Amino acid sequence: MATTRERYKAPAKASNVLGSGRPTLTDRPVAAYYRQSTLEQVGNISTQLQTVDMVAELKRRGWKPSDIILVDMDAGVSGTKKIDERPGMKYLFELISDGRIGAVACEDEDRLFRDVTQIQVNIFIEACRIARVVVLTPSMVYDFADEQLSTFHARQFRFKCELAAEYISTFVKGKLHRAKRRLALEGRWFGAGVSPGYMIDTRKTLPDGSQNPVWRKYVPFTPFADVVLEYFRLFNSYAGNLHATVRHIHLHGPYYPDPQICQPPTGFRVLYPKKRFKRGYCPGIHGLQGMLTNAVYIGHWLLDDAIAIYNNHPPVVPEDVFWEAFNYLSRVTLEGKPNPHYRPFLERTRPMAEATRPKERPLFSGLMYWNYEGTWRKLGTSWAAQQLHYVYQATAPEQFDDYRWRRSAEYIDLAITGLLLQRIRATFDEAVWNEALSSFSETFQKDRKRIASQLQGLERYMDNQINSLDVLTNPEMIKGVEARYEEAQTEHRRLSAELANATAEADRLQAMADLRTSCLPALETWDELERDKKRVIVRAFVDRVEATTIGSNGLGLKIHWRDQSVDELVLARQTATARDWLPDEIRQLLRLVDNQATQVEIAVAFPDRNWQAIRHRLWKLRGKRCVEAIDPKPIRDNETYPMYLARVSKATLEQAGSGDRWNSAEELQLLDLLDSEATQVEIAAAFPTRRWWRIRAKLTKMRGDKVRIPEVGKIKRNETIADYRARTGEEIEGRLPVAVHEINCHRNCPA
Repeated sequence: MATTRERYKAPAKASNVLGSGRPTLTDRPVAAYYRQSTLEQVGNISTQLQTVDMVAELKRRGWKPSDIILVDMDAGVSGTKKIDERPGMKYLFELISDGRIGAVACEDEDRLFRDVTQIQVNIFIEACRIARVVVLTPSMVYDFADEQLSTFHARQFRFKCELAAEYISTFVKGKLHRAKRRLALEGRWFGAGVSPGYMIDTRKTLPDGSQNPVWRKYVPFTPFADVVLEYFRLFNSYAGNLHATVRHIHLHGPYYPDPQICQPPTGFRVLYPKKRFKRGYCPGIHGLQGMLTNAVYIGHWLLDDAIAIYNNHPPVVPEDVFWEAFNYLSRVTLEGKPNPHYRPFLERTRPMAEATRPKERPLFSGLMYWNYEGTWRKLGTSWAAQQLHYVYQATAPEQFDDYRWRRSAEYIDLAITGLLLQRIRATFDEAVWNEALSSFSETFQKDRKRIASQLQGLERYMDNQINSLDVLTNPEMIKGVEARYEEAQTEHRRLSAELANATAEADRLQAMADLRTSCLPALETWDELERDKKRVIVRAFVDRVEATTIGSNGLGLKIHWRDQSVDELVLARQTATARDWLPDEIRQLLRLVDNQATQVEIAVAFPDRNWQAIRHRLWKLRGKRCVEAIDPKPIRDNETYPMYLARVSKATLEQAGSGDRWNSAEELQLLDLLDSEATQVEIAAAFPTRRWWRIRAKLTKMRGDKVRIPEVGKIKRNETIADYRARTGEEIEGRLPVAVHEINCHRNCPA
């Protein structure tokens, strides 16, 4: 027994010195790689062991925290995937190929690979050998560049990775999948969905104790089988018209029984898709088409889209009924040969009517989507014959009478086109374009370098396989080498295709440069371009547009561009003569009125609406008195705020259009002229765009029909002052009241 002095020894230090004169491991950064096979495993105890404990161990071995690179992007990604199919492994491979690290640390070899073909493993080994990168695991340090031990380390590493792959193929895919396939080959249910009209007999033994010969086989389930048979007969009655059949079923039935209420007897099981349409449970158009060509309904058992067992279970559809429906739909027989009895229903299609319509087809047709029960579906495009315009239309799938909403396509296209043209200008801006070129060039060079490194390792592996044939004499071993070589050839073709794709991406950039040359002139002549040319440009920039209704009249648009960016718009419903108000716009308008905003302040908030539209909305919301309380009103009814600014910036004496409403300042000016006994000519000169009969009507309304105006009669009823001057050649010389100049000064100063 050791004495107390001899009992304790100094702890052994972790050795970081490699053989063959190599420097210590810690002279270069280390990448700590971890991966969890499934999302369910992410965050469990094993994750902590792979991250926290692994980093602590690396610190103990001498690496500084700043030199430890955590590669953790492969959570939930299988180790059977290729290097460039795993983001984390792809990044790790780039670190190795670029020489940015000197070591890779992982909790176990199977965290890196579960590759039964060993192709990816050998590519990884070759990259580590060239870059002189070692692989650290708790049990071993692999140095594939060591002059003496490299062969042993590579063989050991391959063995561990192959062992991990064998676990998946033997235990998971082997036993479990093989058991399911054995059941399927026997014509028995193996856990997949059950065709409507059948149920599964799950009784292994019968009540008398004997073995059940139809255990896990299809047995007709009468409540559903009767409906299935009626679907076949209905389809045949429509002479193979699938759309008419589905329309009839959705509107009139027959419908499946409620699966929650109609349950199979004890000892039997069903597993139906429970999809309910508007009036009941029934198949959609694709489900019905699959049903009408499914040989399971005449008793045959299918496996991998081929007949595995004929007459495996009782039929629920007579053969003559089945074959009539089958021959309407299937180009091939049950054996996969051309069907000589194939006679599809041919619907009479109308000739294209676009040529006779006054408007061209919407520009973004086919790119618009709407959300139906969590799934983005394409919006339809229809022609509204009464309104003479196209609409984007949302229709529930397989429900031919269920139109959810529709919007005029013209104003939607205009809004998106406006953003598109802005984006073209921004995209092809010289500085932005040069930045994009630089970014792409960097990514392209990185991908090309990574793929070239993988190809180099793979080619060396293939050469080794060929060299091994010189020393092999066993036919089975030679056959195994040939099989591995063929697998390597397949991977070589895949990587070569990846490299070709990267090169094609460079070609695409050149095509974009050509597009830039064509797009920039197109900005100036967009309205004159043909629709097909516009579509080419649209397709180059727009990936998809997602439309969502807002309230009863709003539409939200999310434009997904091909560069992965997104823009959003909110539009109100528009007609040919008006545009609806969104709830947010109404709240803003009422808030301005409640805060006693001026007419100009209100117009500023809605620059794309003229005052008449704003005034009508206020009348509807708060009544006429609310509008009358807004004073003064320098903006005319038919003017938007930008139009008002353009007019007053001219600094002329022009007052208002001949048909425009009178504001309070103009009314005061007119009364001042009347009280100062201004003549008819002087009054008309103060309002140069108004005809005399309108001025006279206003005076009558304000002072009555007894009002007297000096020198009346010179200007005719339908004349303006300009018309009077043109007729008489008379130059106006006279006084204008001071109020006129004050008002003109006020009206010619932008608010």
